[in-house]
Amino acid sequence: MAFYRLSRVCYNRGMKQLEAVIFDADGTILDTRELVMQAIEHVLTEHGYEMPLKEDFLQYSGSPTEETYARFAPNHDPRELTTKHRIFQAEHFDLFDAYEGLHKLLRVLKEAGLKVGICTNRAVNVLDLLNHLGIKDEFDAIMHADLMDNVKPHPEGLLKVCKEMGVDVTRAVMVGDTDADIGAGKAAGTAFTIGLTHGLGTRAMLEAEGADYIVDHLNDILPIIAKHNG
Repeated sequence: MAFYRLSRVCYNRGMKQLEAVIFDADGTILDTRELVMQAIEHVLTEHGYEMPLKEDFLQYSGSPTEETYARFAPNHDPRELTTKHRIFQAEHFDLFDAYEGLHKLLRVLKEAGLKVGICTNRAVNVLDLLNHLGIKDEFDAIMHADLMDNVKPHPEGLLKVCKEMGVDVTRAVMVGDTDADIGAGKAAGTAFTIGLTHGLGTRAMLEAEGADYIVDHLNDILPIIAKHNG
């Protein structure tokens, strides 16, 4: 009920000051923690490597998959391992889901006149994940790693997704769970950044990168946006 009341407040105010909310995918709107970790464990152990310690792995959270394998499997071609990683994921869609509250959040934002986009360092297979959940068409633009020359924290992807949606980047919000997401938002000049703690990143990581807000749940995003559009 509280969510409904908030949605009506946001709708009535029109949210005219902001134009868009841009989300990271993995760890932000998609709970792919098991999908990612099991794929990495499968590929590394198959090629004779041990899984890295969690704290070591988290240092590279948000990085492209090829960079992860180049780091933790130095004696193998990261492109080959990335292909195997993606095959494993394509066969295990049961290991991921949308985070609680996503469907309502998207509905309220769109009812309020905001555009919603995705900027992710995941490759084109992010489209398969979104299609699996039936939410791909909820987004006005989707920028994935295969469409960028420079992935986050470089601002290229954010600037491109804003251009595709026809919005001013200074009136867009970046929401993500890693330092790469926050760094990209800062570099692109977004209105502000929101860090989420339920993904692969940590609160300390988000704080160190200078996230303007840090929240624990998708539902916590709407009051922040309403505050900036009051």
